[in-house]
Amino acid sequence: MSKRPEDLEDVLIRFHEAVEAVTPELIRAWTTRYPHFADAIRAEALEILDLDHGGLPHVAKPAVRDYVGKVRNAARRAAERADPVDVPDLRGALDQHHTDVRTFAGTLGIARSIIADISTGQIVPSTIKPRFRRLGAERLGCARAWFEAVLENSQPRTITAAFKASDLPTTGRARTWEEAIRASSMPEDRKAFWLADEA
Repeated sequence: MSKRPEDLEDVLIRFHEAVEAVTPELIRAWTTRYPHFADAIRAEALEILDLDHGGLPHVAKPAVRDYVGKVRNAARRAAERADPVDVPDLRGALDQHHTDVRTFAGTLGIARSIIADISTGQIVPSTIKPRFRRLGAERLGCARAWFEAVLENSQPRTITAAFKASDLPTTGRARTWEEAIRASSMPEDRKAFWLADEA
Protein backbone atom coordinates (compact mmCIF):
# COMPACT_ATOMS: atom_id res chain seq x y z
CA MET A 1 0.00 0.00 0.00
CA SER A 2 1.54 3.32 -1.06
CA LYS A 3 1.88 6.17 1.37
CA ARG A 4 -0.54 9.06 0.81
CA PRO A 5 1.33 12.12 -0.48
CA GLU A 6 1.60 14.89 2.08
CA ASP A 7 -0.57 17.88 1.35
CA LEU A 8 0.12 21.50 2.17
CA GLU A 9 -2.28 21.63 5.12
CA ASP A 10 -0.61 18.63 6.83
CA VAL A 11 2.84 20.16 6.38
CA LEU A 12 1.77 23.56 7.75
CA ILE A 13 0.08 21.99 10.78
CA ARG A 14 3.28 20.06 11.58
CA PHE A 15 5.29 23.25 11.01
CA HIS A 16 3.16 25.07 13.62
CA GLU A 17 3.52 22.18 16.07
CA ALA A 18 7.31 22.05 15.65
CA VAL A 19 8.03 25.78 15.82
CA GLU A 20 9.31 27.21 19.08
CA ALA A 21 11.09 30.18 17.54
CA VAL A 22 11.04 31.16 13.88
CA THR A 23 14.58 31.57 12.62
CA PRO A 24 16.14 31.67 9.14
CA GLU A 25 17.72 28.27 9.88
CA LEU A 26 14.33 26.74 10.74
CA ILE A 27 12.75 28.13 7.57
CA ARG A 28 15.68 26.85 5.50
CA ALA A 29 15.35 23.35 7.04
CA TRP A 30 11.62 23.10 6.32
CA THR A 31 11.82 24.55 2.81
CA THR A 32 14.67 22.16 1.98
CA ARG A 33 12.57 19.24 3.21
CA TYR A 34 9.44 20.43 1.36
CA PRO A 35 10.68 22.46 -1.64
CA HIS A 36 7.30 22.24 -3.41
CA PHE A 37 5.68 24.02 -0.42
CA ALA A 38 8.56 26.46 0.17
CA ASP A 39 6.65 29.68 -0.50
CA ALA A 40 3.71 28.61 1.65
CA ILE A 41 6.06 27.71 4.53
CA ARG A 42 7.76 31.13 4.29
CA ALA A 43 4.38 32.87 4.25
CA GLU A 44 3.27 30.84 7.28
CA ALA A 45 6.45 31.80 9.12
CA LEU A 46 5.69 35.47 8.51
CA GLU A 47 2.15 35.01 9.80
CA ILE A 48 3.48 33.33 12.95
CA LEU A 49 5.76 36.31 13.46
CA ASP A 50 2.79 38.67 13.13
CA LEU A 51 0.90 36.88 15.93
CA ASP A 52 1.20 37.78 19.60
CA HIS A 53 4.01 35.47 20.71
CA GLY A 54 3.54 35.89 24.44
CA GLY A 55 6.25 33.61 25.79
CA LEU A 56 8.43 33.87 22.68
CA PRO A 57 10.01 37.33 22.93
CA HIS A 58 13.31 36.01 21.49
CA VAL A 59 11.92 35.57 17.96
CA ALA A 60 14.19 37.51 15.60
CA LYS A 61 11.57 39.20 13.43
CA PRO A 62 13.81 41.54 11.40
CA ALA A 63 16.31 38.79 10.52
CA VAL A 64 13.58 36.40 9.38
CA ARG A 65 11.74 39.11 7.45
CA ASP A 66 14.97 40.05 5.69
CA TYR A 67 15.69 36.41 4.89
CA VAL A 68 12.17 35.72 3.58
CA GLY A 69 12.24 38.95 1.57
CA LYS A 70 15.54 37.99 -0.06
CA VAL A 71 14.26 34.52 -0.90
CA ARG A 72 11.02 35.90 -2.36
CA ASN A 73 12.94 38.40 -4.49
CA ALA A 74 15.26 35.64 -5.72
CA ALA A 75 12.26 33.44 -6.59
CA ARG A 76 10.62 36.33 -8.44
CA ARG A 77 13.79 37.03 -10.44
CA ALA A 78 14.18 33.33 -11.25
CA ALA A 79 10.58 33.14 -12.44
CA GLU A 80 11.10 36.20 -14.63
CA ARG A 81 14.18 34.59 -16.19
CA ALA A 82 12.51 31.19 -16.60
CA ASP A 83 12.36 29.79 -20.10
CA PRO A 84 8.66 29.75 -21.13
CA VAL A 85 9.17 26.14 -22.25
CA ASP A 86 9.84 25.20 -18.61
CA VAL A 87 6.52 26.66 -17.45
CA PRO A 88 3.54 24.33 -17.89
CA ASP A 89 -0.03 25.35 -18.57
CA LEU A 90 -2.50 25.17 -15.69
CA ARG A 91 -3.38 21.49 -16.21
CA GLY A 92 0.33 20.65 -16.31
CA ALA A 93 0.92 22.62 -13.11
CA LEU A 94 -1.96 20.81 -11.39
CA ASP A 95 -0.48 17.47 -12.52
CA GLN A 96 2.92 18.47 -11.14
CA HIS A 97 1.28 19.20 -7.79
CA HIS A 98 -0.68 15.92 -7.80
CA THR A 99 -4.11 17.46 -8.06
CA ASP A 100 -6.78 17.93 -10.74
CA VAL A 101 -9.21 20.59 -11.93
CA ARG A 102 -12.08 19.36 -9.72
CA THR A 103 -10.01 19.20 -6.53
CA PHE A 104 -8.23 22.50 -7.16
CA ALA A 105 -11.53 24.28 -7.86
CA GLY A 106 -13.16 22.69 -4.80
CA THR A 107 -10.42 23.79 -2.41
CA LEU A 108 -10.60 27.33 -3.76
CA GLY A 109 -14.41 27.45 -3.70
CA ILE A 110 -14.65 28.42 -7.35
CA ALA A 111 -16.61 26.89 -10.23
CA ARG A 112 -14.77 24.04 -11.93
CA SER A 113 -15.69 25.59 -15.29
CA ILE A 114 -13.57 28.65 -14.45
CA ILE A 115 -10.47 26.52 -13.84
CA ALA A 116 -11.17 24.52 -17.00
CA ASP A 117 -11.58 27.74 -19.02
CA ILE A 118 -8.31 29.17 -17.67
CA SER A 119 -6.47 25.96 -18.55
CA THR A 120 -7.69 26.10 -22.16
CA GLY A 121 -7.02 29.80 -22.65
CA GLN A 122 -10.69 30.76 -22.69
CA ILE A 123 -10.15 33.47 -20.06
CA VAL A 124 -7.79 36.36 -20.83
CA PRO A 125 -4.95 35.91 -18.28
CA SER A 126 -4.33 39.64 -17.83
CA THR A 127 -7.91 40.10 -16.56
CA ILE A 128 -7.63 37.48 -13.78
CA LYS A 129 -7.98 39.17 -10.40
CA PRO A 130 -5.05 39.30 -7.93
CA ARG A 131 -7.11 37.36 -5.35
CA PHE A 132 -7.20 34.28 -7.61
CA ARG A 133 -3.49 34.65 -8.43
CA ARG A 134 -2.61 34.79 -4.73
CA LEU A 135 -4.94 32.04 -3.53
CA GLY A 136 -4.11 29.76 -6.47
CA ALA A 137 -0.39 30.04 -5.76
CA GLU A 138 -0.97 29.46 -2.04
CA ARG A 139 -3.10 26.38 -2.73
CA LEU A 140 -0.34 24.88 -4.90
CA GLY A 141 2.36 26.01 -2.49
CA CYS A 142 4.32 27.67 -5.28
CA ALA A 143 5.76 31.10 -5.99
CA ARG A 144 3.13 33.56 -7.13
CA ALA A 145 5.36 34.69 -10.03
CA TRP A 146 5.56 31.08 -11.24
CA PHE A 147 1.80 30.61 -10.92
CA GLU A 148 1.22 33.81 -12.90
CA ALA A 149 3.57 32.49 -15.61
CA VAL A 150 1.48 29.30 -15.64
CA LEU A 151 -1.68 31.36 -16.19
CA GLU A 152 -0.04 33.26 -19.04
CA ASN A 153 1.11 29.97 -20.58
CA SER A 154 -2.40 28.46 -20.57
CA GLN A 155 -3.37 28.86 -24.22
CA PRO A 156 -6.22 27.49 -26.35
CA ARG A 157 -5.77 23.89 -27.46
CA THR A 158 -5.40 23.12 -31.15
CA ILE A 159 -8.80 22.14 -32.49
CA THR A 160 -9.09 19.47 -35.14
CA ALA A 161 -11.92 19.55 -37.65
CA ALA A 162 -14.59 16.86 -37.53
CA PHE A 163 -14.88 14.68 -40.64
CA LYS A 164 -18.19 16.23 -41.74
CA ALA A 165 -17.40 19.80 -40.77
CA SER A 166 -18.00 22.26 -43.57
CA ASP A 167 -16.32 25.25 -41.88
CA LEU A 168 -12.90 25.68 -40.35
CA PRO A 169 -12.86 25.20 -36.55
CA THR A 170 -12.66 28.24 -34.30
CA THR A 171 -11.80 28.62 -30.63
CA GLY A 172 -14.18 31.52 -30.02
CA ARG A 173 -13.34 34.75 -28.24
CA ALA A 174 -11.63 34.44 -24.88
CA ARG A 175 -13.67 36.08 -22.13
CA THR A 176 -12.54 38.40 -19.40
CA TRP A 177 -12.39 37.20 -15.80
CA GLU A 178 -15.48 39.25 -14.98
CA GLU A 179 -17.47 37.85 -17.91
CA ALA A 180 -16.55 34.28 -16.98
CA ILE A 181 -17.36 34.73 -13.27
CA ARG A 182 -20.71 36.43 -13.97
CA ALA A 183 -21.69 33.70 -16.46
CA SER A 184 -20.78 30.88 -14.04
CA SER A 185 -23.28 28.93 -11.96
CA MET A 186 -21.72 30.01 -8.66
CA PRO A 187 -23.94 31.63 -6.00
CA GLU A 188 -23.93 35.42 -5.98
CA ASP A 189 -21.79 35.64 -2.83
CA ARG A 190 -19.05 33.53 -4.45
CA LYS A 191 -19.22 35.61 -7.62
CA ALA A 192 -18.84 38.75 -5.50
CA PHE A 193 -15.88 37.20 -3.68
CA TRP A 194 -14.03 36.42 -6.92
CA LEU A 195 -14.86 39.78 -8.49
CA ALA A 196 -13.79 41.88 -5.51
CA ASP A 197 -10.51 43.77 -5.57
CA GLU A 198 -8.06 42.99 -2.79
CA ALA A 199 -7.04 45.87 -0.57
